[in-house]
Amino acid sequence: MPETNRIEYKAKLTKHLDLVEQLGSGIPRILETYGKACFKFSNNFLRMTFPKAASDVDDKGANDGSAIGSAIGGAKETLTDSQQRVLKFILDKPNVAYREVADKLGINPSAAQKHFDALKNKGVITRKGGTRGIWEVDKKYKRQ
Repeated sequence: MPETNRIEYKAKLTKHLDLVEQLGSGIPRILETYGKACFKFSNNFLRMTFPKAASDVDDKGANDGSAIGSAIGGAKETLTDSQQRVLKFILDKPNVAYREVADKLGINPSAAQKHFDALKNKGVITRKGGTRGIWEVDKKYKRQ
Protein backbone atom coordinates (compact mmCIF):
# COMPACT_ATOMS: atom_id res chain seq x y z
CA MET A 1 0.00 0.00 0.00
CA PRO A 2 1.51 3.39 -0.95
CA GLU A 3 2.35 5.78 1.92
CA THR A 4 -0.38 8.29 1.02
CA ASN A 5 -3.04 5.57 1.10
CA ARG A 6 -1.79 4.40 4.51
CA ILE A 7 -2.00 7.92 5.90
CA GLU A 8 -5.53 8.38 4.53
CA TYR A 9 -6.55 4.99 5.93
CA LYS A 10 -5.16 5.84 9.39
CA ALA A 11 -6.91 9.22 9.34
CA LYS A 12 -10.26 7.68 8.40
CA LEU A 13 -9.82 4.91 10.97
CA THR A 14 -9.14 7.37 13.81
CA LYS A 15 -12.18 9.41 12.75
CA HIS A 16 -14.35 6.28 12.59
CA LEU A 17 -13.23 5.23 16.09
CA ASP A 18 -14.06 8.72 17.42
CA LEU A 19 -10.42 9.35 18.33
CA VAL A 20 -10.45 12.69 16.53
CA GLU A 21 -13.10 15.38 16.51
CA GLN A 22 -12.91 16.33 12.85
CA LEU A 23 -10.48 15.54 10.05
CA GLY A 24 -8.48 18.37 8.55
CA SER A 25 -9.94 21.22 10.57
CA GLY A 26 -7.04 22.09 12.87
CA ILE A 27 -4.71 24.10 10.65
CA PRO A 28 -7.45 26.18 9.00
CA ARG A 29 -8.93 27.00 12.42
CA ILE A 30 -5.50 28.01 13.77
CA LEU A 31 -4.87 30.22 10.72
CA GLU A 32 -8.30 31.79 11.06
CA THR A 33 -7.74 32.62 14.73
CA TYR A 34 -4.01 33.42 14.99
CA GLY A 35 -2.65 34.01 11.48
CA LYS A 36 0.48 32.66 9.79
CA ALA A 37 2.90 34.18 12.32
CA CYS A 38 2.37 31.32 14.78
CA PHE A 39 4.01 28.86 12.32
CA LYS A 40 7.80 28.52 12.06
CA PHE A 41 9.22 26.08 9.53
CA SER A 42 12.66 24.44 9.51
CA ASN A 43 14.09 21.60 7.42
CA ASN A 44 12.66 18.87 9.63
CA PHE A 45 10.13 20.49 11.93
CA LEU A 46 7.05 22.63 12.11
CA ARG A 47 6.85 24.69 15.30
CA MET A 48 3.60 26.34 16.31
CA THR A 49 3.61 29.07 18.96
CA PHE A 50 0.28 30.29 20.28
CA PRO A 51 -0.29 33.63 21.99
CA LYS A 52 -2.13 33.76 25.31
CA ALA A 53 -5.44 34.69 23.69
CA ALA A 54 -6.60 35.73 20.26
CA SER A 55 -7.21 39.25 21.61
CA ASP A 56 -3.49 39.48 22.51
CA VAL A 57 -2.46 39.08 18.87
CA ASP A 58 -1.30 42.18 17.05
CA ASP A 59 -1.67 42.73 13.31
CA LYS A 60 1.26 40.42 12.52
CA GLY A 61 0.03 37.60 14.78
CA ALA A 62 2.80 37.99 17.38
CA ASN A 63 2.40 38.50 21.11
CA ASP A 64 4.56 40.14 23.76
CA GLY A 65 6.47 36.92 24.53
CA SER A 66 5.47 36.78 28.19
CA ALA A 67 5.09 33.47 30.00
CA ILE A 68 1.87 31.55 29.48
CA GLY A 69 0.15 29.59 32.25
CA SER A 70 1.17 29.07 35.86
CA ALA A 71 3.51 26.85 37.78
CA ILE A 72 2.81 23.12 37.68
CA GLY A 73 0.71 22.02 40.63
CA GLY A 74 -1.35 25.19 40.91
CA ALA A 75 -1.00 28.18 43.18
CA LYS A 76 0.82 27.70 46.47
CA GLU A 77 -2.25 28.42 48.61
CA THR A 78 -4.78 26.43 46.59
CA LEU A 79 -5.08 22.70 46.10
CA THR A 80 -6.35 20.91 43.02
CA ASP A 81 -9.25 18.47 43.38
CA SER A 82 -6.83 15.53 43.17
CA GLN A 83 -4.55 17.05 45.80
CA GLN A 84 -7.55 17.55 48.09
CA ARG A 85 -8.52 13.89 47.67
CA VAL A 86 -4.95 12.78 48.44
CA LEU A 87 -4.93 15.07 51.49
CA LYS A 88 -8.17 13.44 52.70
CA PHE A 89 -6.49 10.00 52.56
CA ILE A 90 -3.52 11.38 54.50
CA LEU A 91 -5.78 12.92 57.14
CA ASP A 92 -7.68 9.62 57.50
CA LYS A 93 -4.51 7.50 57.59
CA PRO A 94 -1.23 9.39 58.26
CA ASN A 95 0.93 6.39 57.30
CA VAL A 96 -0.79 5.92 53.92
CA ALA A 97 1.51 4.95 51.03
CA TYR A 98 1.58 6.24 47.44
CA ARG A 99 0.44 2.89 46.08
CA GLU A 100 -2.53 2.70 48.42
CA VAL A 101 -3.69 6.16 47.39
CA ALA A 102 -3.11 5.29 43.73
CA ASP A 103 -5.25 2.15 44.08
CA LYS A 104 -8.09 4.01 45.79
CA LEU A 105 -8.05 6.87 43.27
CA GLY A 106 -7.60 4.55 40.28
CA ILE A 107 -4.40 6.27 39.11
CA ASN A 108 -0.78 5.21 38.56
CA PRO A 109 1.54 5.23 41.59
CA SER A 110 3.76 7.76 39.79
CA ALA A 111 0.76 10.10 39.43
CA ALA A 112 -0.04 9.69 43.12
CA GLN A 113 3.57 10.48 43.97
CA LYS A 114 3.35 13.70 41.94
CA HIS A 115 0.32 14.75 44.02
CA PHE A 116 2.26 13.97 47.22
CA ASP A 117 5.23 15.96 45.88
CA ALA A 118 2.99 18.93 45.06
CA LEU A 119 1.53 18.82 48.58
CA LYS A 120 5.05 18.72 50.04
CA ASN A 121 6.18 21.63 47.84
CA LYS A 122 3.18 23.67 48.95
CA GLY A 123 4.04 23.01 52.60
CA VAL A 124 0.78 21.13 53.21
CA ILE A 125 2.46 17.87 54.29
CA THR A 126 5.84 16.78 55.62
CA ARG A 127 7.20 13.30 56.14
CA LYS A 128 8.19 12.34 59.69
CA GLY A 129 10.15 9.16 60.37
CA GLY A 130 11.38 8.21 56.89
CA THR A 131 9.82 5.52 54.70
CA ARG A 132 8.04 3.82 57.60
CA GLY A 133 6.97 7.10 59.15
CA ILE A 134 3.84 9.21 58.89
CA TRP A 135 2.65 12.22 56.96
CA GLU A 136 2.22 15.32 59.11
CA VAL A 137 -0.36 17.81 57.85
CA ASP A 138 0.07 21.57 58.35
CA LYS A 139 -2.44 22.77 60.94
CA LYS A 140 -4.28 25.09 58.55
CA TYR A 141 -5.21 22.07 56.39
CA LYS A 142 -6.39 19.84 59.23
CA ARG A 143 -10.11 19.32 59.71
CA GLN A 144 -11.76 21.66 62.16
